Amino acid sequence: MSIDLITHYLKRIISLLLPVILSLFVGALLILAAGQNPLSTYANLFKAGFSCEAGPGRCALFTALQFATPLILSGLSATVALRGGFFSIGQAGQMLFGAAAASWLGGYLSMPTTIHPVVVLIGAALLGSLWGLIPALLKSFIGVNEILTTLLLNPIAVVLVSLTWLPGIHESARLSPLIPSTKLSAGIFIALAAVLLIYLFLWHSTRGMEIRANANAPRYALYGGMPVIKPVLLTMALSGALAGLAGGVEVLGVHYQFVSNFSAVNDFDGLIIAFAGGLHPAGVALLAFLLGGLRAGSIVGLQIQSGIPRELGGALIAFILIFVATKRYSEINEQDTANMYLR
Repeated sequence: MSIDLITHYLKRIISLLLPVILSLFVGALLILAAGQNPLSTYANLFKAGFSCEAGPGRCALFTALQFATPLILSGLSATVALRGGFFSIGQAGQMLFGAAAASWLGGYLSMPTTIHPVVVLIGAALLGSLWGLIPALLKSFIGVNEILTTLLLNPIAVVLVSLTWLPGIHESARLSPLIPSTKLSAGIFIALAAVLLIYLFLWHSTRGMEIRANANAPRYALYGGMPVIKPVLLTMALSGALAGLAGGVEVLGVHYQFVSNFSAVNDFDGLIIAFAGGLHPAGVALLAFLLGGLRAGSIVGLQIQSGIPRELGGALIAFILIFVATKRYSEINEQDTANMYLR
């Protein structure tokens, strides 16, 4: 491996970690304002979120990985959409439809244990994909703004799903825990496989190149003979499938029934993780694991042990997003300035 390549990867790692470090610094100021010691507070937070001192059955690290599983998939969903030039904030609605499909297929169908979860997850991905295609079709053929449609489709999804009675999941469709007394299932391997596949698709395939070229330079892509509408539809079909898969994994591996409020995922977590992860699958996986651990450790590490509201964990993630957005805005301004001098 050449020195230049090593330097490139080091810069990427520092670029991902710098917003985290800055957010921890600002969080330390808030902890000081609350009259607590930042070092001991952070020690409690990270110990409660990432340690394994309580034994295999009560290992916080496994809970962090469980929380990270749907976060990785929803972050990948937002990353694919953004890489395709589609500002989608509809991951919550797509996850709901994925969870509903998983509940229906997992509750009403009777199939062998070896194939039932596979069929259910495929159905969850397909229904999430179809829901993701709606804003893509509206934008491509009518010109409706995607931010508006994806935002409004989330509450519509809640209403539509609530009209259907969904049964519990059969034993044959459930994703069994990998470790006894935990909820960590094979879903983590599905999420990590998705990270690799999305990376290969976006950076090492013709379709992925078309998607990124259409987003970064649409006129160049058009004049270069590349399709314009097809990449948008493919982007949102894939984005919706990933979010639907996240909902399906949560239902099969954690709750064993349909839920409308996912314990580890909020409405805009996908966007937060995508931006904080640098719109790269590896960054998404890293930030999802960090967020999962912070969520897992906030109650015990902050609220119980340190006497600090657990919302501080959410505030740290908000600071990460702010610093990432500031950094990206600075990079865009530098690029625009360079282009101005090149004219």
